[in-house]
Amino acid sequence: MTTVTIQVDGEALEAEEGSNLLMVLLDAGHVVPHPCFHPDLSAPASCRMCLALEQGLGGKRLITTCNRIVVPGQRLRLQDPQVESARGGLVDDVLLRHPPQCSVCERTGECELQEVISEQGDDTTRATLAHSGERVELGPRLVLDRQRCILCTRCVRFEAEISGSHGLTVSGSGADAVIDTCAGTSEQQHPLRHELSGNLLDLCPAGALVEPGEQFRPPAWQMTGVSSVCPGCASGCATRTDMAAGKVQRVKPRGDGEDTQGYWLCDTGRYGWQAEIKRLQAPELLGQVVQWDVVLAEVAERMEQARNAAVLLSPYQSNEEIFLLANLALRWKADLFFWEAQDPDGDLSFPSGFTISGQRGPNHAGLAAVTAALQLPLGDEAHLAALLRDKKLDALYAVGGSQHGEGPQLRTSAGLFLAVQDLTQPGWAADASVVMPCGSCWTEKDGTFIDRHQRLQRVRAAIQPPAEARADFWILAALWHGGPNRDSPDQAFSRLARSSAEGPFAGVDYGILEHQSSPARSVAYGGGWSSHLQRRGLIAVEDHAKRQ
Repeated sequence: MTTVTIQVDGEALEAEEGSNLLMVLLDAGHVVPHPCFHPDLSAPASCRMCLALEQGLGGKRLITTCNRIVVPGQRLRLQDPQVESARGGLVDDVLLRHPPQCSVCERTGECELQEVISEQGDDTTRATLAHSGERVELGPRLVLDRQRCILCTRCVRFEAEISGSHGLTVSGSGADAVIDTCAGTSEQQHPLRHELSGNLLDLCPAGALVEPGEQFRPPAWQMTGVSSVCPGCASGCATRTDMAAGKVQRVKPRGDGEDTQGYWLCDTGRYGWQAEIKRLQAPELLGQVVQWDVVLAEVAERMEQARNAAVLLSPYQSNEEIFLLANLALRWKADLFFWEAQDPDGDLSFPSGFTISGQRGPNHAGLAAVTAALQLPLGDEAHLAALLRDKKLDALYAVGGSQHGEGPQLRTSAGLFLAVQDLTQPGWAADASVVMPCGSCWTEKDGTFIDRHQRLQRVRAAIQPPAEARADFWILAALWHGGPNRDSPDQAFSRLARSSAEGPFAGVDYGILEHQSSPARSVAYGGGWSSHLQRRGLIAVEDHAKRQ
């Protein structure tokens, strides 16, 4: 595009011709309220708060900026009494529909409407329209509080343009207009069941769409955020894990980096960390709980003494963990194998282009890249199963790590030394000699992944594994060094990068990866779309995206 110059409040501003006018103003640091606008949705200008005074040959006129593009020679005024008066009237109209419930609202502290009122309101409360205060269940994890709804229609546009389900519409007119399901809520129980429904929580600018029980979650100003990557599949969506009181409270999409599918996150990525499984709590040797040093010594001795050993890698391991385990396999003179978690239905794509990968293992590409960088042969699960069937192995070290049941399907026989590193003991390994409880890749793993687009991304731990379980990297580093040590994923990554003459790791600095996926300064947001006002630090809102 061609770069042109426009005038904003008498100052020159360079922008690309044809780009969205509101986005240009926001990126330049101008305070322009926009509760109905979202950069990935159409712009009907329904709230009309993004007003500017345009000066042209025909005189002055008020225009909405969210549905206009940049053209050469534009002259705009944002700091103008006419603009401020019009915006104030629009805020009053919104407050007729939205009663002042900030003290009890789940979105207090990260509400876009709060921002608008703090900048444009006059600190007065007026009478509200008499309309429905009904709370409607739109899905298993989605409730619509109609008395808070300001009819921005973000949710309706999302259902039509992003998910393609067309599940919501505006019913009625005037003061009686409400958001409703297309079939009518009384006729259809839980109408929104698609895999992107959780994004509606992030989209709502006024706290009208909430999760059941969300009011019992700590408020935004008590949370700290950790940037990471969703391990639900190989698409590599950027996420932020919010914590308070030492516990994970929620996972949200993060739209501030290149390692993302826009501003969206599927429901598996959003809620997958909540899966209820019976986690392993302590290391076991021959069915008896023992200390870690006993288990580590047993594994090291038996694997080194084995005449025919094998190591089974997991697509839920980080690149650094795979690097350590591959080097352990070289020490043990063990053959390397891998298992993969493939959805038989393949990829699931939506009209917007958002795709849930059929490859469920988040680091399947990384597993292949690490072994290729080390020039190590890699067999598949079928090959390993054949060796076990023919009793050609006397020792196997197997890694799992899935929180949703994916894993290898093998059969072992008596006389095999089997060491299992997993979240829960798999059925095929019920008679394992050694069981080592590891960390979940959802909230307890630190390192890097490579997604299906070959993007190298940082993964960060938000909490520690429960009880006596240990992070996967801790277990493998302890085996490598002969006991607990201070080795860290960044050190392992540096060794991996140095050993790679080409490929995704060659010449890459871990510190650069750390910087690229760190939270942006002054970002306080409930979902993937953070307000530019907050991003630029123009409105003082508690920043719960700060790193621990």
